[in-house]
Amino acid sequence: MRKNTKRFLSTIAIAAAMSLAAPIAAAQDEAAESESEDRVLDTVEVVGVQNDAAMAAFRAGDFETAEIEFLDNAMCALRRERNVRASVDSAQINSQRAEVFTNSAITDSGASSQGANAGAGQTTPTGVAATDGVAVRNLRNTYDRTCDAKAKQLYFAGLSQIQLGKTNEALRSFEKATASSRILYDAHYKIGLIKLLTGDTRKAESELRKMEGILERCRDCEAKQEIVDRIDHLSKAINGEVSLQ
Repeated sequence: MRKNTKRFLSTIAIAAAMSLAAPIAAAQDEAAESESEDRVLDTVEVVGVQNDAAMAAFRAGDFETAEIEFLDNAMCALRRERNVRASVDSAQINSQRAEVFTNSAITDSGASSQGANAGAGQTTPTGVAATDGVAVRNLRNTYDRTCDAKAKQLYFAGLSQIQLGKTNEALRSFEKATASSRILYDAHYKIGLIKLLTGDTRKAESELRKMEGILERCRDCEAKQEIVDRIDHLSKAINGEVSLQ
């Protein structure tokens, strides 16, 4: 079973490697996705091909190096993400402290909300860092290391692991990728295939439903046909209309 799984999934990974410039998966803008869980997804942004050590190794067929580099990229992206969150939290705390200090100073001086300040708009304390625009998407990459798009890094790590015959590791990478970005439809598709090949039809059906949900939100997005094709193939595989062996 493992040999058959590797052979079939390797074909998928090779196809992905041959079309890196095309829309491989729905883009993951983690910061934007967290802004509104109920926002209707009218378009699916396509992430451009990154130029770093991980992608260079993947293109060259050095999947052992690619696996390591993509996982390192994902870890770097996670650290950056945590640093951004810490910076935002710190700015908010400083703003709250400054506001409390300002209000306290006004109270201690005996100033009244009536009189000179009546009707004045509330102002933001000076010297407090603004949190507007602070997002993971503002981070920049170096040539050797990509420290953003965590879901994408995990996705390509999974592709590399498939090429190395590490099906279980690939499954974990794809699951982490979809946990980070729920619109990564190709990772859902591959999870469904792996689960189906290991006899877990219920999980494969679950991944199919998630892909159908992505398609409903996709509307006129560029990747619509790719999503449709994957849904069609996984559905037929679940129903026994096509063989994965």
